[in-house]
Amino acid sequence: MSRLARALWLCAAFLAGCADSPAGPGTDAGSGAADMALVADGSALDASNDDTGIAMDAQVGATRCTNGLDDDGDGLVDALDPECTGSADNDEGTFGTGIPGDNRDPMWQDCFFDGNSGAGDDGCRYRTGCLTGELPQSDPDCTLSADYVEFCEPGTPNGCDCFGCCAVDTGSGTTVNIILGGSCSEANIDDTTACPRCMPTTQCDNPCGRCELCPGRTVADLPPDCAPDGGQPYACDNGEQICSATATCPSGYSCELGCCLLNLF
Repeated sequence: MSRLARALWLCAAFLAGCADSPAGPGTDAGSGAADMALVADGSALDASNDDTGIAMDAQVGATRCTNGLDDDGDGLVDALDPECTGSADNDEGTFGTGIPGDNRDPMWQDCFFDGNSGAGDDGCRYRTGCLTGELPQSDPDCTLSADYVEFCEPGTPNGCDCFGCCAVDTGSGTTVNIILGGSCSEANIDDTTACPRCMPTTQCDNPCGRCELCPGRTVADLPPDCAPDGGQPYACDNGEQICSATATCPSGYSCELGCCLLNLF
């Protein structure tokens, strides 16, 4: 079975299970929040949305990673597309988000996933050299306060650190650490100019679990035992609520790579 075919089969099985099961805490399955059905060619049927909202209270269709379309023509739609890092992502064709939060300060960084990754308005001043590996993690300018970690870590997607350094699955059982943003994509992942490498911090991060969706990793890339008997195809290892096209997040949370994360915007 091809990667796309397996992805569609697993996702369809999961969505069907959601439709037949009571919604879990905080979900709104079956209420019109995101009644999206994948079809055989990897496209999607029209989606509807009531005012319960999904990630960052945006309606389905507000971003290119939630509009039910194959915007980059790779046969994979929205959450099935490995270059979509979450529902706030407005760029389905690259690992950039297409939103102002992609900005990088030449000297200092703060939380990437709050839509404003510039210098230090989140109670953190993290040297850019710590992110690029020019400075060792032991440098005082690479040390994070407990208050900052408490703020940023709950909104950091699977496989990423708090500064947008993410381990991208290359599809060959290996990962590369890249800085999110710009024109980096699966197609040019080996181009270190387009896809600058980075040194993730372990002080504030969300490591990619074995059965979690992460940048570059789709449902088709997960081990078969992650979906026993055709059930839930992916996991959220830190106790977050699982989200999908039919199971939205509660108010104040965003659906990022299949997990409900605290909305930092």
